[in-house]
Amino acid sequence: MRSDIIYCSDFSVTFSLPNQLFYPVTPKQKHMRKKFRDTYRSLHVISLGVLFILTVQSSRGQNADEAAIKQVIRAETEAYYKADAQAWQGTWMHDATSNRAFVANNSYAAAMGWDKFGPQTVKWLTDSAKPFAMQLKDDNYTIKTNGNLAWVEYDQLITASTDSSQNSFTREFRLLVKDNNEWKINTLLTHAPESFNFSKPEAIENSLNSTGYNLLAANRVNDAIEVFQLNVKLNPKSWNTYDSLGEAYALAGNKELAISNYEKSVELNPNNDNGKKALAKLKQK
Repeated sequence: MRSDIIYCSDFSVTFSLPNQLFYPVTPKQKHMRKKFRDTYRSLHVISLGVLFILTVQSSRGQNADEAAIKQVIRAETEAYYKADAQAWQGTWMHDATSNRAFVANNSYAAAMGWDKFGPQTVKWLTDSAKPFAMQLKDDNYTIKTNGNLAWVEYDQLITASTDSSQNSFTREFRLLVKDNNEWKINTLLTHAPESFNFSKPEAIENSLNSTGYNLLAANRVNDAIEVFQLNVKLNPKSWNTYDSLGEAYALAGNKELAISNYEKSVELNPNNDNGKKALAKLKQK
């Protein structure tokens, strides 16, 4: 058997022909072979061009989605701290699958269904909350998209403009759904890793504060007072420790000590509106 091999730019085609069927290549055949090679090369270049265009378009689409996702996530947080109820609820899906949760040492809160947390938060932002001056930093994003779903993880640092005790670092998780071509938050999970680091004074303060409120919830008011007193002793410059102790004294019926601790709390933090309201209520009695 004899083989006549036609070589192209990226592959070869082999035709096996019996010797008695092999004839010399004519000029016309040479022309046809050249035309075949030229056509193949042209198709090859076109296919590479189409592949490049599709890749660029896909990359641009993905980048656009990621930018939109980050924008919605940031808008939700900023609206919350600005006490902008309308903007905040506009970033959420409003259905039975919407949910949010907060996980920290000695603290866990979760709600399933927009009706379980959405209207309540809107009311609080509208009636009670005040804008909280802060700087927001979010980075170390991991974003995975699949059609109309997106899973996001990132770090969030809140730096308060006036009270450093209100600073917080959290690892955030979001599930977003694209609804009518707009990304909306369906799931919000906040994890406070530093609350588990007991080498930091803030973590110890927060842990004792949570323990005191757990005792109040169990109607062990005197035990709660002892815990709050210890927290004040360990953190004498923290306005929140005095605020918690004042609340416990008020529940115990000790008006004088309740007023004294609330006044100290407001002295350390003039923006403590909760303490001001409690003081006004106590002094009316």
